[in-house]
Amino acid sequence: MYDLLKFEGQIHRLEIYNDSLSAFGKSGDAQIASSAILSGVADNVSLSAQTIFLASHSRLHVKSIVMEIDGKVCVGQFHRALFEQDEYVIYIVKRLENNLYELYSVLSPKTGLLHMQVGMGASVKKHNASAVKGGRVMYFISVICLLLILLFGRDFSLDDFLNWLIVSILFYIIKNASNSLKNFSEKSEQIFGLYGFKDPQEVFLLPSRYLSEKDHLLLESVYEYRKVIESDPYPESYIEQK
Repeated sequence: MYDLLKFEGQIHRLEIYNDSLSAFGKSGDAQIASSAILSGVADNVSLSAQTIFLASHSRLHVKSIVMEIDGKVCVGQFHRALFEQDEYVIYIVKRLENNLYELYSVLSPKTGLLHMQVGMGASVKKHNASAVKGGRVMYFISVICLLLILLFGRDFSLDDFLNWLIVSILFYIIKNASNSLKNFSEKSEQIFGLYGFKDPQEVFLLPSRYLSEKDHLLLESVYEYRKVIESDPYPESYIEQK
């Protein structure tokens, strides 16, 4: 288990800065591509195409956040920051030192949006199932390619070689997707439990990624979680009830 804590309260101070995923480390782009591939093979491949392109051709632009809630100073990075000052949020953090915390997740009952660190959003069980499904899809594609070559190709041409090369690369990406997202899925499952989601080991949020009309793209690890979570512990009336 990771040393994560849950708090809630009103955002008293909020600062948002433009940044890139490289601030997380050299593996940032791999995490984005892995997340996109796993969401694609588990739901709709078209949902992940845009993200894979971003991860392959550019640094992902993210938002660095500094916010203060009830005297706690919290810092973190999300793909976008769709919460505002004075908004009431439920958030998951890790204590760094004294009164400084690293943000792992921010949930807003008002908007129904759940922000998580990029790469998060699937439990261990669902992550593993998605990785296995992705491997099977790649295996099926390779078998089809081989049959086509045997049936219609007399000689092994350059095109045949390129096809096999593409399939091999996809196999490699799926394998690394599973490895690179393992710790993210472990943290995600723990966060789902802290939020009180029913059966946290069964939660898979990736198909509910938020579509930003402003940026014209699907946001990584920003979820309309109520599309997936049936028994929501934080309905829109949650703040009034408090």
